[in-house]
Amino acid sequence: MKLHVLLASALLLPACAARRVSPTPEEPTTPPAVAPTPAPTVATPTGLQREVGPIGTPHPIVFQRAATDGRWVVACQAREDTNGDGALEVRFGQHGNTSGDALTPYLFLEPGAGEPLDDFLTADPTDRYLVVARGGSLRLLDTYTHIDTELAPLEAIPDSNTPGSPLPVSFSSDGKRLLLVTLTGQDKRATAFLINLENGSRQEVPHGPGVLGYAELDPEGRWAVLGVVTQDSDGDGQLSWPRTRTSLSARFCRGPIMSYGRYGREGDSPTWLLSHVDGGELAPIQGLLQVLGDSVLRQGEQGEVFVEQVSGQRTEWVPASCRANVLYVDAAREQVLVACTAQGEALELHGARIHQPLGLSAERSRRIPFAGTPPRLIPVTPASTAGGESSSQSVVDLETRTVHPVGGQVKYTQETRVLVVRNAGADDKDRRLWLVDIASGEQRELGTPTEYGLELAGNLIYVDGLLVDMSTGQLVGPVKGEVQALDTQGRVLPDHIGQGRAPLGPLQWTPVVRPQ
Repeated sequence: MKLHVLLASALLLPACAARRVSPTPEEPTTPPAVAPTPAPTVATPTGLQREVGPIGTPHPIVFQRAATDGRWVVACQAREDTNGDGALEVRFGQHGNTSGDALTPYLFLEPGAGEPLDDFLTADPTDRYLVVARGGSLRLLDTYTHIDTELAPLEAIPDSNTPGSPLPVSFSSDGKRLLLVTLTGQDKRATAFLINLENGSRQEVPHGPGVLGYAELDPEGRWAVLGVVTQDSDGDGQLSWPRTRTSLSARFCRGPIMSYGRYGREGDSPTWLLSHVDGGELAPIQGLLQVLGDSVLRQGEQGEVFVEQVSGQRTEWVPASCRANVLYVDAAREQVLVACTAQGEALELHGARIHQPLGLSAERSRRIPFAGTPPRLIPVTPASTAGGESSSQSVVDLETRTVHPVGGQVKYTQETRVLVVRNAGADDKDRRLWLVDIASGEQRELGTPTEYGLELAGNLIYVDGLLVDMSTGQLVGPVKGEVQALDTQGRVLPDHIGQGRAPLGPLQWTPVVRPQ
């Protein structure tokens, strides 16, 4: 069963997960020969790169999330000596757990002490709406209009704090639709409702017989993936949604995650279904790759890939003879990038009218994030390259259907530009960040990475200690230390975590380049 697109928001790592662990350093690789380039160019700071007042109080603070434009921040603080040891301190465990004094989440819509919350669940992809628990109810906060709307009483909301529990809310990518799961009736039956945030209308999304345990809205807001328990598979006399056995901490005010394990699950086995929010019969999710408007892209048991209409009509994209390993679904161009396992992982593009080999055998590459418009360039790792993922990669141009070697590890792509980390010599610590434009052929060194990590905010990207403006292809400037967040104004929230305990607040948005 392939749920890797619609279920990409892993149940074990919902909204409040703290900062990521630094990746393993890259293996040595030799960049291709290029013409000498001038010294890196530093972009002129914008007028928006300004400092604001302190966020929070001088007490232990654990960052949770921030808007990409810096309008709001959510962080947890311990402001009282709740364990009575005479000190204010929060210590971190390996699995996101904390000990010491109790943490309380705070919402900062402006600098200062912030507003206490009972819980913070998530924000929509546009960062306009926040879903929080406050005053005994689950609430939707519109950070544009400051309208505060009750979604449901807290007693009507399924548990989402236990590790492995899904969130009861999910948004469409444009932030206009919200799928909410509530417990209704005397038997507290879980039911999903689709809420139109533009007019406030609410409609039930039927899930059929059984116990609803999971509901997630697809990015376009047209389909819902539903997980339903219909049989008592564990024989305990009741229908129960499965729980993951894990060392991961609870979601509430989670600290940095260094490691965690999963050890199976308990409960009944779910059935996964697909429901169009405007009605129609429930469809099994077997073989689902991605929704495409009002159609779905599936992979059959023999490896064929096809588009299925609501009516049941099918249009084959990839023949079964390929035995396709689907690497990327390009919905905008109605094509898929696959590695044909029957032909030695040969890379090919397929669609209703496209069947094009790309002349390269490739392995599945680590997915890279993107902001806004889906990427045009997709990184792949040639199967013949020694060293695997961190060796010299190529990118597939989905627009021209061509392959371009880039001579390093791809960190990010936007339009025709690629950020690539290359080793300058045999020492894997001697790294350089390069900008490669596959349209113009330009290759330019931007700087020396000093950290590990990646954050996105509009056209700005923080990558391994350097801030780059992808709209101009210029280096904005180096960033000292790791960061917890980046905003579209070119400011960062520095990461001061150390010694296994939460740093003292307050937080401070800091411009990477200060105006002269």
